[in-house]
Amino acid sequence: MTSIKNTSAEPTLLFIPDISGFTKFVHETEISHSEHIITELLETLIDANEIDLEVSEIEGDAVLFYRKGRKPTAAETLAQVQRMYVKFHLCLRKYEFQRICQCGACINANSLSLKFIIHYGNISVNHVKERSKLFGKDLIVAHRLMKNDISLKEYVLVTNQLMNACSTWVEVDQVAWENPHKGQDEYDFGAIKYCYLSLAPLESHIPELTLEDYVPDPKMSKILAVESTINAPIELVFDIVSDAHAKHLWVLHVKGSDKTNGEITKNGSTHRCIMNGDDNDPFLTSHDFNITKDFITWIDTNHTGKSDLIITLKRIGNNLTRINLTAMQKQNLIKKMMYTLFYKKGFVQFYSGSLDKLNQYCQSLRASGKRHSSGILLEPAT
Repeated sequence: MTSIKNTSAEPTLLFIPDISGFTKFVHETEISHSEHIITELLETLIDANEIDLEVSEIEGDAVLFYRKGRKPTAAETLAQVQRMYVKFHLCLRKYEFQRICQCGACINANSLSLKFIIHYGNISVNHVKERSKLFGKDLIVAHRLMKNDISLKEYVLVTNQLMNACSTWVEVDQVAWENPHKGQDEYDFGAIKYCYLSLAPLESHIPELTLEDYVPDPKMSKILAVESTINAPIELVFDIVSDAHAKHLWVLHVKGSDKTNGEITKNGSTHRCIMNGDDNDPFLTSHDFNITKDFITWIDTNHTGKSDLIITLKRIGNNLTRINLTAMQKQNLIKKMMYTLFYKKGFVQFYSGSLDKLNQYCQSLRASGKRHSSGILLEPAT
């Protein structure tokens, strides 16, 4: 029998950032990438929490935060809104600035927007086994307010109940980025009064992005090049080889990947190839993607080994792809001699064996009628 333990109702701040456009975004675009993007955005909002909010629930396209105890001030509440707004839109700008994938989800991610509902009232917490769930009329009020008559695309709504509970809210005109507007909506439980502010003035606080400079050291020279023909279309080969989470599927001695900075391949994707599980394992950044219909090239910079791997794919038939791996490293005469005598043969065998494994993986996918899970679309979605 499930045991339920209730706590008595206490004055509680309810703080709900809500991603607008979520339903259309999910239903009209590629579901896998849309899920990755929404997850990253929700995680971004949670990581931006600076006022000791607790997460009650993830509600699909929104996060239900709450805080018991100390009443919030206007200054800290609006500063929290600003931080979440800036981090949210910075994340979206990165998708636009760094994206490679041309699927509908990746192309249209920048159409998503953000609004905030902030309320204050008496809330109790129900503990069901290890889970906690908020309960109370004021929770219903907060959720109903997500449907209101505000015509703005992005805004923060603060109820009078919060402003009346905290005397410092008389200072809101002094700490807000614009003069607040007053509003009122009628619900089945009565009228709710609130003030609201547009978030548009905060756009100027979103930092401009610059692509990190990973230009190879001009003193680097080629130490080896390995080529092979893969029995698969260039789109599939690229999907696999560029996927930071899939190195173990084709690179010899790799057990998995960690230290990734996202689920979707982009300019600036990072990962560590787990081989020995220590700091000597290669940590890489993928960058400088150049993609055309029949030719793709990019660079994987190995920060651990201080080297670059130039990866080139060329379509040579409907289901044939030529892949070239060229390793670049800074070497002096003695280092070059040592490498040629003792290491080159082993590295050639390593890369050649990896390409053989890649070909086998591609053929196994085609034989089973499966796709690789990354799902990078190289041509714009129709």
